[in-house]
Amino acid sequence: MNEQHLYLAPSDQTDSAGLSFPLGDIPCVIGRSGDCGLQLDFDRISRHHARFERHDGGLVLSDLESTNGTFVNHQRITDPTPVRAGDIVHFADHGFTLQQRQPDGSAQAQPRPTGRERATDTMVGFTALPTGFPVQAPEFFELLNDELVTGISEAIQAANGSRFGHALRARSTHPKLAAESGTLFRLAADLGEEARLAQIVRETCLRQAAKAGLQSCLFLEVHPVECEDIDILVDDLLSLASRYRHMALVCELPVSALAKTSLLGSLQAKLARREIEICATQIPLDKLDLLAESARHIDYLRCSAAAGNSAIAAAARALDGRARILTDAVGQAEDIPDLVTAGASLFQGAAIGTPQPIAD
Repeated sequence: MNEQHLYLAPSDQTDSAGLSFPLGDIPCVIGRSGDCGLQLDFDRISRHHARFERHDGGLVLSDLESTNGTFVNHQRITDPTPVRAGDIVHFADHGFTLQQRQPDGSAQAQPRPTGRERATDTMVGFTALPTGFPVQAPEFFELLNDELVTGISEAIQAANGSRFGHALRARSTHPKLAAESGTLFRLAADLGEEARLAQIVRETCLRQAAKAGLQSCLFLEVHPVECEDIDILVDDLLSLASRYRHMALVCELPVSALAKTSLLGSLQAKLARREIEICATQIPLDKLDLLAESARHIDYLRCSAAAGNSAIAAAARALDGRARILTDAVGQAEDIPDLVTAGASLFQGAAIGTPQPIAD
């Protein structure tokens, strides 16, 4: 008989001995499907979610391309990951802890592993959600799966007062998760879902903008995590540009997140095929060498009015007219003339207009 079991311990129950589920033979697939070695018919768990198997005498956990992810010690895994007694495991937002069977059959939550420890001496125990795991993870996964976001537009104005464009963001429409873009991306970072959220936000915003007839340049956020796989990012942006040909698109690219600045030129050439412009973000204004090096590959530089006019002026000199400066967080209209003198030519913030829903 296999010695591995799963013990369920709801958050309001301290004694889990009365509820146990056999893990089955190793390798063992966990998921909602009836053909899994351990069937967990819970919300947000995929039909075939993850797999335990033996490797080099230990236990390894793999995610099976589940929708909502497998996590080891709060980190989402994409490759087979060794696990041992005391590790915390999540399937979606359902929390477990690995426990080691004792000679008397009891479970020990935090054992001291030894070199003689065998995979068949290990059990898996359900726990309440550990401190630090997002308490709104269930709602966030529902938001992703059902794309429960709506587009928000913030006006961008030229120095002469004319409308130049719109910065497109998003907010949640989930009935139990009221959150703006910043909060959503913080949740996404905790769960390793930044790229997926960014793609949903861009798609939703452009779909709504097209329906609403929104004109001028549309600035779309790119998350730093997306820069880890440029090919996937480029494919997504080119696909959007192909489907929304009549729109002028600008991707807000965190240049400092690129592994190599040389990638910026290649990226610009690929995006130029669909006339997608680049607005550089997250470049410190005191990094004048990086600004100068990036200038020929970007169309805009986003910076905050809080940086001060002298820093903006230094950035303008480094750019040498090759890219326009978009200054955000402009609180007072009377600040704009000084910002223009410093070198900025586009403006966003409370002085220009507050964020507004994109009308469907």
